[in-house]
Amino acid sequence: MLWSQIKHFSYQTGMPLSEIRDGEVNTSEGRSEPTLQRTPNASGRPRFTSTAWRRLLITLIAVFVVLLAVDLAVAWYYSDVLADEGLRIVDDEIDYDLTASLAGDGLVRLQGDLVEDRLDRPGNWSLVWDGGSANVGNVVEVGDGFVTRRMSIAEGRLRRPSAAKLSRHTYPSDPFDAFGIMYREVEYAAPLGPTTAWQFGGRDDTWVIFVHGLGSAPRAGMSALPVIHELNLPALFINYRNDEGQPRDPSGLHQHGLTEWRDLQAAVEYVIARQDVRDVVLIGHSMGGGIIMKFLYESPLANRVAGVVMDAPMLDFNFPVDQGGRDRNLPSFIISSVKWMTTARFGVDWEAMDYLKDAQKLDAPVMLFHGEEDQRIPIESSAELAQLRPDLVTFSSYPQAAHVESWNVDSRRYEGELREFLERVAK
Repeated sequence: MLWSQIKHFSYQTGMPLSEIRDGEVNTSEGRSEPTLQRTPNASGRPRFTSTAWRRLLITLIAVFVVLLAVDLAVAWYYSDVLADEGLRIVDDEIDYDLTASLAGDGLVRLQGDLVEDRLDRPGNWSLVWDGGSANVGNVVEVGDGFVTRRMSIAEGRLRRPSAAKLSRHTYPSDPFDAFGIMYREVEYAAPLGPTTAWQFGGRDDTWVIFVHGLGSAPRAGMSALPVIHELNLPALFINYRNDEGQPRDPSGLHQHGLTEWRDLQAAVEYVIARQDVRDVVLIGHSMGGGIIMKFLYESPLANRVAGVVMDAPMLDFNFPVDQGGRDRNLPSFIISSVKWMTTARFGVDWEAMDYLKDAQKLDAPVMLFHGEEDQRIPIESSAELAQLRPDLVTFSSYPQAAHVESWNVDSRRYEGELREFLERVAK
């Protein structure tokens, strides 16, 4: 019986039988340490001694410490990635990810990754390169690693193959150059100091206030401007804290609505100070949607809002962060660790940035646009808002549209739905 116990112990520990002597193990120092109890336990099997258990416990602790260190290191790294992409104030450089060359009269050849760069995406786009830009339309030909599309030069010339990028901003950056619509730049008081905006005229007593998204600018609202102008609605396209040339948030970070809503409130105060103003309609893209939601929950002026239009809005900061983690094939427990680390390092309040949980507080009609291929802010967040408030929300999804690209994919449908909503809430 003892010999079978010794063989069993040798098998479990990997220790040669020659080193085991009558319930002892010879050590390199020449002394012996007890390893097996001669008395079997109730099951008839040998028991580990306290020394063996201690070694096992130390091994388990060491493994746990190593795994914890790896988890923290990965969480630290990706919290930096998250901060660079969504929190820190950075000056974005244009990432030219394809090559553009002339392919005939009114045609351009785009070379790159057909899938990654979505070169054959439907709709109207802007093609930008160093020293010029063009409007790009229908696909004429699709080949191996290239597409040929209709093109009309907007600025500069494309003399030779050039590094380029497709952009959703199809119009020149000046509203007058784009549409011949007059505007002026105004300045008004905001919590952190004077803030600027584009102001457009109109005869209606309902004003439109446009709030752009993260890293963007008032020009992002240009796609809605022709409809706004056609309906004679005066408008204010605003800047807010952390924009280029505007005051910086004391945190040094984008707060995704938690502080920026006060700048929107300053814009509403500026507008309603005019005696001929009845109410306002708020339009927000991406993070601008989160700013609007926080304003609606917190501002005493929320009752002056006649309607809200949001395009791919940031309604819960968890959605884009979870999506970013999935895109990088991170398991859910790592994503949770990244969020914890981001809170520890940058003070992110995940619950406060969830604007869906208070959806029952909304009382203004909402027009909601979202692209079905949005990989930055998943469409599920907008779908959830529509489910929570079907009494207020009109939800319009666009196949083949990525982030804030619904207008680009189908401008006629988009403008029609926008016009119908504005006519209804501004009457």
